[in-house]
Amino acid sequence: MPAYEYKHVVAFEETSLIGNVYFSNYLIWQGHCRERFLHDHAKEIVGRLLGKELAFFTRSCSCEFMGDWGFTALDEVAIHMWLRKFRGGRMTLEFEYLAASGNGTPVARGFQEVACKASTSGGWVPAPFPASLVLALKKFADTPELQAALDDALEFQRDAGQ
Repeated sequence: MPAYEYKHVVAFEETSLIGNVYFSNYLIWQGHCRERFLHDHAKEIVGRLLGKELAFFTRSCSCEFMGDWGFTALDEVAIHMWLRKFRGGRMTLEFEYLAASGNGTPVARGFQEVACKASTSGGWVPAPFPASLVLALKKFADTPELQAALDDALEFQRDAGQ
């Protein structure tokens, strides 16, 4: 199953005093990758996010570095994203950071757990991810269990008339 790929060129401002990418930028790039995925595969959701009808809350995130140095200024980074877990209004995404040109050895790997919430007069409440996003995620779910979970989510939304 293919990964969604987002490419990024490291800016000097993203590096530390010693020249490698400052650790927090890897998490920022996860957010950029998620946003670009929405732009490329589920653009109709963006209006709902901007209108504060719907929100994707990051419940947890992580990044594990595979080597001692990482990326430096002007390196081109390929960030790959896969769906790893899905259940209604929660999902876990996996990210892998590679040099865009080179041997494909991962420099870092990360995860995010994301929850979907809808705005109500009483505040934010848990909600299922929109069907258009679920359909887009099916291209990046690499196990039969994930495919089944996504199919179940679509069936639930159809039955609920969403």
